[in-house]
Amino acid sequence: MTDSSNRFIRYLRRLGAGSLLVSVILHVVILILATVWVISNVQEERKASFQGGSGAASPGPVNQEHRVQMSRQQQNLSAVNQRLAVDSPNAAVSLPDLPAMPGFSAGGPALSGNLGGSGGGIGSGAGLGKGPVMPAFGFREAGNTAALTGYLYDLKQTREEKPNPTFQKMLATMRGIAPYDELLVKEVGSFIQSNWNPRILQDKFYRWPNPLYATQVFVPDTPAAEAPKAFEAEKKVQPKCWIVHYRGRVSPPVTGTYRFVGGGDDVLVVRIDGRLVLDGGIVNVSGFKTDRQEKPNYPYDFTPRNVMGIPPLNQRRGGFVVGHRMELRAGLFYDLDIVIGESPGGFFFANLLVEQEGVTYAKDPKGNPILPIFRISDTPPPGKDQRTPPYLENGPVWRALPPPR
Repeated sequence: MTDSSNRFIRYLRRLGAGSLLVSVILHVVILILATVWVISNVQEERKASFQGGSGAASPGPVNQEHRVQMSRQQQNLSAVNQRLAVDSPNAAVSLPDLPAMPGFSAGGPALSGNLGGSGGGIGSGAGLGKGPVMPAFGFREAGNTAALTGYLYDLKQTREEKPNPTFQKMLATMRGIAPYDELLVKEVGSFIQSNWNPRILQDKFYRWPNPLYATQVFVPDTPAAEAPKAFEAEKKVQPKCWIVHYRGRVSPPVTGTYRFVGGGDDVLVVRIDGRLVLDGGIVNVSGFKTDRQEKPNYPYDFTPRNVMGIPPLNQRRGGFVVGHRMELRAGLFYDLDIVIGESPGGFFFANLLVEQEGVTYAKDPKGNPILPIFRISDTPPPGKDQRTPPYLENGPVWRALPPPR
């Protein structure tokens, strides 16, 4: 022992302490020093390496809160995987709204894909994606992307590619454009009365086997021969008395009250959720009358070619026709059918817009609202000139499901 220790022991002995007391005091001192060292080191180590519930090290309480937020988000996402049950093939399918997350937009996840056609791909999963301007009647390939599937029918030919005897009788008894208009009214009207059953068209008329895939119906005034050319069917289908039937499943960008607004030369007919909501062509194939009492038509100023003395849309129908009122819910996918068609040949156009109740739109000089194009992909607009009605650029995008395989 050192001198200081000896002096401390001698001091204790003077106080009457023996060797046992000295030993006890020394052990107590050692124990106190050891306790202080253990407490200070162990507590400091725990603060630096906090363990989360997953067993991974966490840098601190900020990340702990982040894990709690992610857990709540995953509970919301799990609802997307619920199994869907549909009692009727015409029923609307309900999908839950997606939570706001990075990589998701208001209209659904933006996925990449290739719609072929005149160049590049166009992305959209359940409805959104950017891509090139859509060819007038659609892309030639769809892949797994959202689109309306359109088939070209020739009403002048039977399924067996023979002359339609009904049309031949009309040609023999009528003059001018009358037999062509009459054929469209008769056959498209019968199709509408059949609850839009595509088998009626397939069993009766020649159908070009290869479809096109459209993300909008907005065809500027163009030669009627461009439709068969777009389908690569110009050697089989003359540019008279043809129709294109588009089908798909769509959902509005937000829940609300909507109306389709449209005009066509010669046929533009729309059904959604099993209900005829618009017949806006120069040739009214259904006897349609809108339920809109105030401003049932929008006489936009645009100048499509007036061929063969056909009265312009504004003269025959009073302008673009405002369709029936529709209560639509975001997250529900509705069956959509669109028929466009040409009567005697010459030139053709079809423009489908959409108006949402409660939304304030800019007006043209005549006081007509400038509406967005109905579209299911965020593609650039086709351009504006005297052949198109005014429209709202960068309007809302509807969601849609990929075409069935």
